[in-house]
Amino acid sequence: MRIVIFTEIFTPYVSGIASYVEVLKKDLVKLGHQVLIVTSSLHTEKTFFKNGVIRCPARLSYNKYGYECKNTNDKKMLTLIKKFKPDVFHIQTDTRLGYLGINLADKMNRPVVFTIHDYYADRFASEKSKLIWGIKTLFERQHFRDMIDNADVLTSSCRRASAFVKQAGRNRRVTLIPSNTDTVRFDYRKVNKNSIRKIRQKLGLSPDASIAIFAGELTVEKNLEFVLKTLAKYIHHRDNIQFLIVGDGTETEHLKSLCQKLHISNMVFFTGAIAHSIMPEIYSACNIYVCSYDDGLMSMSFNEAIACGLPVLIKEDKEEYVYNMIENGINGFVYTNEYEFAAYLKKLSHIDDEQRRQIRYVVRHSLADRRTKTMSERYVKIYNIAIKARKMKHFN
Repeated sequence: MRIVIFTEIFTPYVSGIASYVEVLKKDLVKLGHQVLIVTSSLHTEKTFFKNGVIRCPARLSYNKYGYECKNTNDKKMLTLIKKFKPDVFHIQTDTRLGYLGINLADKMNRPVVFTIHDYYADRFASEKSKLIWGIKTLFERQHFRDMIDNADVLTSSCRRASAFVKQAGRNRRVTLIPSNTDTVRFDYRKVNKNSIRKIRQKLGLSPDASIAIFAGELTVEKNLEFVLKTLAKYIHHRDNIQFLIVGDGTETEHLKSLCQKLHISNMVFFTGAIAHSIMPEIYSACNIYVCSYDDGLMSMSFNEAIACGLPVLIKEDKEEYVYNMIENGINGFVYTNEYEFAAYLKKLSHIDDEQRRQIRYVVRHSLADRRTKTMSERYVKIYNIAIKARKMKHFN
């Protein structure tokens, strides 16, 4: 089967979506399928094709990535896609590239699978003008609806996506496909103490501090303000806890300013954009992974952190979707407020080296226990369902 995947963001950018697509591509190829990735980049001035990936020039944008494909009519890109002769179009974004995928699928009469990673209403919450926020959100809602309406099958890594679809005014089934991560690459046992020491030194982290980490796009829906305000309120110098924020995004400058305002710049460290290839070492140099968003879906960085043995602190939601991901007290803790978050953070920080080794082993093992079929095997079935659905539409 030949699958073309459209994603606005892809490795080496650090992003959950980029990691998701990378793992999916790798595993589909292992199963004997051909995969073409279509993505954009701010670091190229012309479209180029290498290792099964088409990268086209991007321009700055107000969307969640901060950029989008500059020219979806690029002849080289279109020629490469048509020459590939895809059997299935798998779309991971509702930006310009998403629309390109829908339009090409329609012209070529090929099925579309749309994977929901986020929700349109989150995109512009940092906009100061409520009027502009409202206008932009209306457009984003329409983009989201267009993807839903033109897809033969909808998928997501979290059940919350079904609620997002309903909020967008659509009644469509969303097939749940849990995310996989590359557990061979993301394995703390492959990272020695010397590498951890060097990574901590390079990032400016204390050699003996307990390090909490967040990795991903720094956008408003990640709710990192919650973490920063909690650190300022409950965490003291004697706790010897530092917070590492890996990645970049629309909220970067705001979060840095907030650290200064809260007088916690000495305990919060920003890396900016980092090559995804060194993330196993970075996770392994840390001790705890934190999730503070209310409406995020199943995070790839969440899985990567668990594969590296990091217990996760994750915020409770009223639909209790988090309980599908976390075994409370086994691979992490679910918290409801600032006080609980700080208490769990201190609890996981004030333990000895032997306890840390035991926790890493148990946490990583919990990820293996959750897997029955791989993400790629599930998607092959979804692609076949989409192909049949498109044929039914054609005959009708």
